[in-house]
Amino acid sequence: MKAVRYYGPQDVRVEEVPKLGKPKPDEVLLQILAASICGTDASQYRHPTMIPLYQTHPVSGQSGPVTLGHEVVGRVIEKGSAVEHLQIGERVVPGSGWWCGECPPCRAGRINICERYFLYGIQAHGGLAEQALFPAKMCVRVPAGCSNMAAALAQPTAVALHAVNRIRRSGTHSIALFGAGNIGSLLLAVLQAQKTEAFPLIVIDIDPGRLATAQLLGASHLINAREQEAKDAVLTLLPEGVDIAIEATGLPAQIQQALTVVRRGGILLQVGIPSQPVELSLETMVTQEKTILSSNGQICPSDLPAALDLFATTDLATRLRTRIITLDRVVPDGLLPLVEHRAQEKVIVVLDEKKEEEANPLPGISTRP
Repeated sequence: MKAVRYYGPQDVRVEEVPKLGKPKPDEVLLQILAASICGTDASQYRHPTMIPLYQTHPVSGQSGPVTLGHEVVGRVIEKGSAVEHLQIGERVVPGSGWWCGECPPCRAGRINICERYFLYGIQAHGGLAEQALFPAKMCVRVPAGCSNMAAALAQPTAVALHAVNRIRRSGTHSIALFGAGNIGSLLLAVLQAQKTEAFPLIVIDIDPGRLATAQLLGASHLINAREQEAKDAVLTLLPEGVDIAIEATGLPAQIQQALTVVRRGGILLQVGIPSQPVELSLETMVTQEKTILSSNGQICPSDLPAALDLFATTDLATRLRTRIITLDRVVPDGLLPLVEHRAQEKVIVVLDEKKEEEANPLPGISTRP
């Protein structure tokens, strides 16, 4: 079977690998229908800070090469002897992160920060392949009203849902979202889906295409950070600052500006992962009682079903920009455009292009390379 394998920095190959064996008692074997590629895949393509290339991962037992892919949808074609809640033929979306269920965070329900946490498609073989094995406990059924293409976006949407739920909003709030890329667009979509009242929702980015998508997703104000200082533009709109700033780029300068535009008693939600240390002025944060929250991953049993339900019951899929590629084109048409910041859409990989289009018309604004 074909699989996308990571061998080292900028060395990803689509190659034939042996067929997978039978699933363990708690696993399912999936025929992969579609997958999507994210910023983590792109960052690891260039600098493998998380992929265990030269030594065995202490929990997963994996070492390189690794099959990529942690945002997938597949059909159950075989299941282990202990799997009762899933049936052969069902479509499922697996969560990306494994949890032990026994450590203090897991016992508190925070399985996304499990002490033994690891990621499929990064620290264990993932789903950018014709078939893949996943623990059954991570797999959630796809509702009938959700297409395979939309289901391939459920995992990153669950990450956005988890982040927004970290804020625990009540009432009307002004929000500034820094970064309208893949995760930023999904954060905006989730905010709009949960909104019951009108409130200022400001989106900051440097890319006109991303800002156009943000407008389609319901942003009330757009700021091109290449043309004007984001901090000054936000404070011109709302001189007292915003109740909530959400930072989705991980860029030090944007994190600094995001904290600056938070009003007294407000919240900075940090979603983007910085690649280097960030200097923050904490004097004003302390005197004005600003709060910094962070968000990582998702709570698989709750966030993933909620994400799938969102696609099944709303028109969200029709408003997201996607680009469809085949497995053979993952590197030139998927990873490289992401690494080089040329990709304005979410990249979806289909395993059987003709069959997939007949069964699931492409959602949203879809293009091909």
